[in-house]
Amino acid sequence: MNINQITTGRKLVVALSIFCIIFLRLDAFSQKYNFAKVDSVLNNAQTKGWTAGNTALIMQNGTVVYDSAFGFKDREAQEKMQTTDIFRIASMTKPVVSVAALILVERGKLKLDDPVYKYIPEFKSPAVIKDFNPKDSTFTTEPAQSEITVRQLLTHTSGIGYGFQDKELVKVYVQNGIPDLANTGDIKLADKMKKLGKLPLFMQPGQKFHYGLSTDVLGYVIEVASGKPLDVFLNDNILKPLKMDDTQFYMPANKQDRLVVMYSDVKGMPLFRLPNQVKGYDIRYPVSGSKKYLSGGSGLTSTTHDYARFLQMILNGGELENVRILEKTSVEKMINNQIGSIGLRRGNKFGFGFEIEQGNQPINGAKAGKVFWGGAFNTTFWIDPSRKAVAVLMTQVYPALHSGNLFNGFETAVNQALDNSVL
Repeated sequence: MNINQITTGRKLVVALSIFCIIFLRLDAFSQKYNFAKVDSVLNNAQTKGWTAGNTALIMQNGTVVYDSAFGFKDREAQEKMQTTDIFRIASMTKPVVSVAALILVERGKLKLDDPVYKYIPEFKSPAVIKDFNPKDSTFTTEPAQSEITVRQLLTHTSGIGYGFQDKELVKVYVQNGIPDLANTGDIKLADKMKKLGKLPLFMQPGQKFHYGLSTDVLGYVIEVASGKPLDVFLNDNILKPLKMDDTQFYMPANKQDRLVVMYSDVKGMPLFRLPNQVKGYDIRYPVSGSKKYLSGGSGLTSTTHDYARFLQMILNGGELENVRILEKTSVEKMINNQIGSIGLRRGNKFGFGFEIEQGNQPINGAKAGKVFWGGAFNTTFWIDPSRKAVAVLMTQVYPALHSGNLFNGFETAVNQALDNSVL
């Protein structure tokens, strides 16, 4: 055997050794988690008729450890759900817009305690509903005790409500053409937010957490403060830098076949395909209509992949893959209590865009410090700093009678899998 043969042999041994090490490491990684229960929960959602299909993604330590799709994007057409399919994420838009506002705070173009009327004069000296007559929808008002601030928009303590959940406001909003959600109408954010500013509040600013159109108002504040349309500002400062290439308000033609069909799960009926028109809203809004209304509270469409990147940025303290979106101090404000003694369900608190698990009455294996939210069309997410994990689950069901069963089962199964992982 000559020197060249020996050298070649040694190189082959080294190469095989390296391959074996890499293979063993990859094999060990693939065996690190047992997500069988997660699979079962998500698959059972279809067999039980809770959803037509869903996708879920889990990351831990910055790495995707679970990425699966179940069921159908379009059950009637027998089109299988793909992990790249696009969902209406509704209120999961709110954390993204909250980040946009904090970017402007960092740049000195916005202050948390600025009065909203500084950017939208119509909000100056608001009135609050005092007495309401449900028979004819007449009401009396009293002056607000203080002006609404940007901070209160971020924390839903502005006193602004939602028409669909506040009987005192629904007819007032409808009569004035104020939309609760993204829609197909030929309307603009500026026009509707200016009109909203002249309408009464549901309650006094700063006194209670009350979910409503605050983030839609915040979206227009962002437009005024930045001098850019909301979609442009989000694209330039959040979506493009994070490579969230499939997140947008309105979907271009080449992506429209990836929009998941909407279904409905109501008591006493099997899951059914939701009609395009529901209570005056066209659920096809991401792909049809005027495509003008940029709802900061409900308008985005996205994928589990994209949204997980956004969540990982938050978990990392404001940066992802060496791209910084927010300073760590701003992220700390988002994920820590910003509402003082005001309480939410189970004693939880609210930061800027996120509900915060306090650990007083934890459920599903959650730990104190978890931040989370969801969307009306049956999407949910959470960030778990203690486990260094993020999770996203997306379906398209409205109303969703069994959303609690699905979300609780999913979170419990995920946390068990993470806690039982083998290092």
